[in-house]
Parts: sequence; C-alpha cells; structure tokens
Amino acid sequence: MSKRPSLAESMRQAVSAPDPTPVVAPSPAPAVPVAPVASPSASTEPPAGGAGFFAATRVGKKKVTAMLEPRDHKRLRQLALDRDATTESLIAEAISDLFAKYGKPAIGQGS
Repeated sequence: MSKRPSLAESMRQAVSAPDPTPVVAPSPAPAVPVAPVASPSASTEPPAGGAGFFAATRVGKKKVTAMLEPRDHKRLRQLALDRDATTESLIAEAISDLFAKYGKPAIGQGS
C-alpha cells in the first residue's frame, strides 16, 4: 500500500512553483463586482521555520498547548458554547486570571 501524498507538501510546492502559463483563453470578467483582496503588508511575514500558511490575525503570536482529559475538553467546549465565546477567548481569560493571581499584568499589558 502506498503512502498518500501530503496536503501540506502539495501546498508548499504550489506556492513555490512558478505560475504556469494558461493554456485556454481567460474568461470574460464577471458581471458582479468582486471585492478587492487586501495585499499583505511588508510586516506580515510568515513565522520563521514555517511554510507560509498562517492566519493574518495570528501574526506575532505564539501558540500554547495543553493536554486535557476528553471530558474536560468537552466541558471547555460546552462552556464556550454556553457563553457564546471561543475556547481561545476562555483560555486567554483564564491565563489573565492566573497572571492577576500572581500579581502580573494581564495578557497584552505587560512583558
């Protein structure tokens, strides 16, 4: 049985490969105006060591990972649903509370 191709590797190759010349003539412009796509600014660089696929809202941020028991993970997701929030926002709130407990500035306010 052969190994399935890696989606991440295919995306890296697609980004690094030069644009192929189109074989067919381009279709006419759409009748409905299309919203312009914002080009990334020079400060929006992909993280070092990464391939270049990342959310622009996460530029300059670091990921924190925690291992939870499945029942606790489910409880966290349910709490997020109950509060109409994201699990990420609940975790940020919990970390801010932890910093306050130990006399440190809240998230985004200190070094």
